[in-house]
Amino acid sequence: MPPPTIQAVPHLLLMKGHPATGKSSLARALARRLRWPLVDKDDAKDHLYHLPQGNQLAYQIAWQVTETQLGLGLSVIVDTPLSYPQGYATGQELAQRYRARLLVVETTLEEGEWRRRLAQRTDSPHRISSWAAMQALLARYDGCWAYPIRPEHHLRVETHRPVAELVEQVLQALEMETDDKMTGATRGQG
Repeated sequence: MPPPTIQAVPHLLLMKGHPATGKSSLARALARRLRWPLVDKDDAKDHLYHLPQGNQLAYQIAWQVTETQLGLGLSVIVDTPLSYPQGYATGQELAQRYRARLLVVETTLEEGEWRRRLAQRTDSPHRISSWAAMQALLARYDGCWAYPIRPEHHLRVETHRPVAELVEQVLQALEMETDDKMTGATRGQG
């Protein structure tokens, strides 16, 4: 169970990272450990991908469910790539509206391991499962994912490490945030 200090105030934990960097595995482990609702954009997209605006609708649904959870006074974990600055802006707005502490957990991975994980992904109509497809997606993104995130909101984790270690790293960051002992610098570099 998480320390009581983390549970004292609502948190909005946003996952950020490219496909196959361990974002969803970490989000699920955190949701189990913290016992917080997990909103995964792909849960909606699995049913909407065939529609012309399916991806956009999946994001709208994810943000609406997130807002409902925050409105109930619950902490929530949101699993999306958070590739566009608008997602971070939406998270900031929701955190401010519901007086929640915001933390963006960005997953990163060395290229060789990232390629291996992409190749191991199961086929899905909307999930990237090859290095060539990932490179095409990154070209379309044109660097938009590299937007600035306020240091006090940002934790980078290197996902080559065991998930249990990553969970502890995030819990420590949440405790620091809750105890108002933030340094103003990016909290961690894996």
